[in-house]
Amino acid sequence: MQTATSLDGGQGVRIVEIGPERDGQRVDNALMTLLKGVPRSLVYRILRTGQVRINGKRAKPETRLALGDMLRIPPVRVLTD
Repeated sequence: MQTATSLDGGQGVRIVEIGPERDGQRVDNALMTLLKGVPRSLVYRILRTGQVRINGKRAKPETRLALGDMLRIPPVRVLTD
């Protein structure tokens, strides 16, 4: 089950509960999928600066997600052509 909660009208922080489809997946790869259109460099920057959190703790790119984890995704701007 994957749920997304917007705390700021669609533009703010998203909290995503990890479901079975992402169980065992690296957080950097999961973010690439969840944040379509966001450059890879920005995904790694938000990870490096500690803006992405798993169960309230800072996540490193190689961290594996587990079923039921709460993933905090900061607001990011998607580049459109």
